This record gives sequence, C-alpha cells and structure tokens, in this order.
Amino acid sequence: MSEVCQKHVPERTCVACRKKRPQGEFLRFTKDTQGLWQMDSRRGKPARAGRGTYLCADNPACGQEKKLRRTFGAQAEKMALSVAAFHQLNQELESGTAPTGVTG
Repeated sequence: MSEVCQKHVPERTCVACRKKRPQGEFLRFTKDTQGLWQMDSRRGKPARAGRGTYLCADNPACGQEKKLRRTFGAQAEKMALSVAAFHQLNQELESGTAPTGVTG
C-alpha cells in the first residue's frame, strides 16, 4: 500500500470569528487558579490544565473587546488590551524595533 500517513494536526475554533484552523495558528487563553483569563504562552511545553479558548494570532480584529464579550464577559476589556499588546510587540519584533532585551 502506498498511502502516505499524514500526521494529525489538531484544529481549533476562534471564539471571535468562529474560523477553524490548525491549533498552532491561535493564541490560547486559560483560566488561572483565581478564575482570571491568562494568555497561555507555553507553546511546546506542557499547557496549563483545563480547557482553553483560542483567538486568531494573526488577526487583530479578533481581539476587539466587542467580539470577546461573549467568551470573557467582564474581563473582555482586559483581554482586548492583552491581545492588542501582543500584536504590537509582534509587529515591533518583525520590524526590528522591539525594546532591548525582548526576543521572539
């Protein structure tokens, strides 16, 4: 049999735009022990326990507060600021204008 086995790539859905994509294309958020949403930056390492929620990493529009209210409720404003800061830092890293000591 000449069938080539493809590695399974988990798909997730963005909570803002509802698009399905490979898991690696998203930002993952989980609740901490105090019940607050935190960006899970542990890619390639053991992820935080519990269920996570995902936002498109390459689409700043998905980080708008209005789109986040359904999932994050009262924390939507804080989450929108966190996502905006992520996109700002990402742009700075790509353009080479990131503050000293920050690596990507």
